[in-house]
Formats: sequence, structure tokens, C-alpha cells
Amino acid sequence: MRGPTEAIENTESSSGFTDRVRLALAKVVQSEAFAASPRLQQFLTFIVEEALSGHGDRIRGKAIAVEVYGRRLDGDDGASGLNLVRVEARRLRRLLAEYYEGEGAEEDIRIQVPAGGYRPKLTEGHAPPPQPETTPSEIAVEDAPGARKWRGVGVAVVLLLVAAVAGVSFLSRPAGTPSDGFGPTVETAARDLPVPRLQAVNLTDQARGMLFPAFELKRQALALQLFRHAIELDPTYSGGYAGAAQTLATLAILTPDPGVREERLSQAEAYATRAMETARADGWANASSAWVQAAAGNRDAAMGLARTAIDLSPADGHVLDVVGMVSLVSGAPELAAEVSDPKRERTGEGRFGARNIWGVSQYVLGNYRESVDAFSGAAAAGDPVSPPSLVFQAAAHDKLGETEEARRLVVELRETWPDFPAQFLISQTLASNPDVGDDILEVLSRHGFRAEPSPLGGN
Repeated sequence: MRGPTEAIENTESSSGFTDRVRLALAKVVQSEAFAASPRLQQFLTFIVEEALSGHGDRIRGKAIAVEVYGRRLDGDDGASGLNLVRVEARRLRRLLAEYYEGEGAEEDIRIQVPAGGYRPKLTEGHAPPPQPETTPSEIAVEDAPGARKWRGVGVAVVLLLVAAVAGVSFLSRPAGTPSDGFGPTVETAARDLPVPRLQAVNLTDQARGMLFPAFELKRQALALQLFRHAIELDPTYSGGYAGAAQTLATLAILTPDPGVREERLSQAEAYATRAMETARADGWANASSAWVQAAAGNRDAAMGLARTAIDLSPADGHVLDVVGMVSLVSGAPELAAEVSDPKRERTGEGRFGARNIWGVSQYVLGNYRESVDAFSGAAAAGDPVSPPSLVFQAAAHDKLGETEEARRLVVELRETWPDFPAQFLISQTLASNPDVGDDILEVLSRHGFRAEPSPLGGN
């Protein structure tokens, strides 16, 4: 038996116990107490996953404002974002107390967010439920003078090209829900949606928040489990199928084992087919189906579905990001540039990958200065620094003759992510542009990064 209260990140050494924590998290976010609060589901998931990844010191108000609520850190928006996080943290603590007083009363593992910060802790055994704080001063400790500054840089390793969409969220909206890009409001959902549909929508939204970083296979597997549960809750809702198809296609691309890869692609295709049967006119259903075809190497089919997705959802930021990924993998950087153009109108809330997709597309098109500017702008806006973003920045600087900056970025990549499987991911995602891939690998090698094949695991 573990101590009555323990920091979640201290359990990282025990994979079995970590899996139990993730299962406990899934039960909380699927509960009735959290059913109408998708943002709090994402809040809780973010802080728990950061802790499980050993990044508990990065769980600060600023990080949550950026990663969960899509707020910038500069100007008035920075202050309002921190205030929003404080208010939402109080709501989160109240909902956790409600859950453990009710349907979660018999749970052995309990997740808590003690007042005065946002770092989650857990108890094992039937301890008293956590009590929400009662005074504002308890929350303000997070940003009090002298508090440690947020040092968070998300471990945002996605596919070499797909990494541009770190943190992308996807949601297929049922008919009758508002098109705000983040799902129904509590009032609309309660009035218009049956309970199973509302639970499926919220669970799908929760799973969407777990797709980043994509290279963490356990997180992808848990997201897939949630998408499948959403399908069980409402087999008529396309979002569960689209999400399962999206996740399995990503896992297939990340899988070096040919047999496992083919099995995952087969499952992804089955889910994509069901998503299309359920909602053929849905932008995300078409976009996720396009991603499955791209993962299978069927470029013509992928591009046809991608263009249909644009026709159906020409301004949906999340759909546009998927189309951008499909276009890059399928050798159509012009379309990737079109859908990620900074001047293009985009709707929806949450984090988008448009800036980084734009940067990748500009690199592939030979516009190296635009590529550097895009990645620099993404970092300035609070987007995570990731191995792929460093790779493309280094390669672009090298193409511009700025070898010292290229070398600095490669050194940062080597020191921070020495095992980044650049060669494997490049071979998977730049198959349609092999010359571009070879150029990137040459830059990495010349500046001291040995990009050896590295299996990410097929489990």
C-alpha cells in the first residue's frame, strides 16, 4: 500500500500502477459528474499526463492556460488566462469531490488537486474525498511573487511531418449542436441531446485531448480505448469512429513491425468506413478517412477525401489541420500551404497546428525563410518546442546558409532528444518526397546528429 497521499509523478517507475492511474483518470472523465464539462476533462487529463510523464514541475498556471485553454501568454490575454485557470481549478476540485462522494466512492485510486497549485496527487484506498478550497488566496499561490516560473516545453514529438499538429483537437459535431469548434454548451447539450449522445460527444472530446504527443504509444492506446467506449455509448455518433480511425492510422505510421502495422491499418479502415456510413457529409469523418488512406499509401484516395473534407468544412480549423497532414504525407505541399495559410479564416477553439503545417509546407516548397519565420512565430505564440520543429528549423537555416544557427538547433535536438528516431519517421512520412528527406538527414548528420532507425514499439 502506498502512502495516503503521493505525487503522481512518483509512481512513474511502476508501469502497472501508472496504468491503474490512467484507468482511474478515464473513469473520472467518463463520469456523470464530468459529463457536461469537456474543458475540465481536458484540464485534468493534461495535468495527470504531464505528471505521469515526469513533468510535474511544468504544471503551472501558464502552461495550463496555453495547453488547455489556448490562451496566449502576452498582453492582457496572459493575465486573463491565468485568472481563468484559477477559476477552473476551483471548479475541477469541486467536481472531483462530487465524483468521489458519489459514483466514485468505492474507487481505490483517487486523483486530487490540492489547493495552492495544480500538481495532481493521488490516494490509494478509501480515503476521505478531497474537499474544494474555500478561499481565493489558496489558489493565488501558483503565481505569487517568487514562485518558480513555468519552464514547460511540451514533449511534442509527433511524426516528422505530423508533429506540426501537436495538440490538434478533433470533434465531429452531431446535428443541432453549436458550431463553436469545441462541442455543445451545457445548456444546449442538456436541452437537445440524449444522455448517451452527450456522454459520447464529451468522451470523444476528452480523447481528442490525449492525442498529443502522438509518439507516446500508451497515451494513444488510452485515447483509442476512450474512442471505442464512445462508440459503445452511442453507435450512431460518427465522432467515436472517426477518432478511432485517426488514432489507429497514427499508430500504424509509428509502427515499424509490418504485421502489426497492417493489422492497425485494417482496423483503422474499418472504423473510417463506419464513420463515413454514419455521417458521410461530416468534415471530420472525411478528413480522418483521408488520413487512414494516407497512412496506407493510397495518395489519390487520400487527396480526394481531403478535398471533400475542405468542401464540407472550409473553415473548421481542426479539419483543415488534418487535411494539412494528409497533404504533406501525400506529397501535396501546395494544398498543405493553402489550408494552413495564416491569412485563411479558421473557426473553432483550442490549439491548432496551422503555423507549423505552414512552416513544413514552406520548407518542402523551398521557401526557407518563410519556414523559419513560421516556426519562430509558433514558438513565440506558446506552441511546444518539439524534435520535428527543431529538425525543420535547422534544415531551413542550413539552406539559407545560416550554418551556425543550424548547428545550434541540432545540438539542442541531440542534447534534449538524443533518441529521436529521425530516420524512421522521415522514411515513413517523406516517402513521397525522398529528396527532401535525404537533405534533412544530411543536415542532421553533418551537424552531429546520427539519425539511426529507432523502433517506437508495436505494442
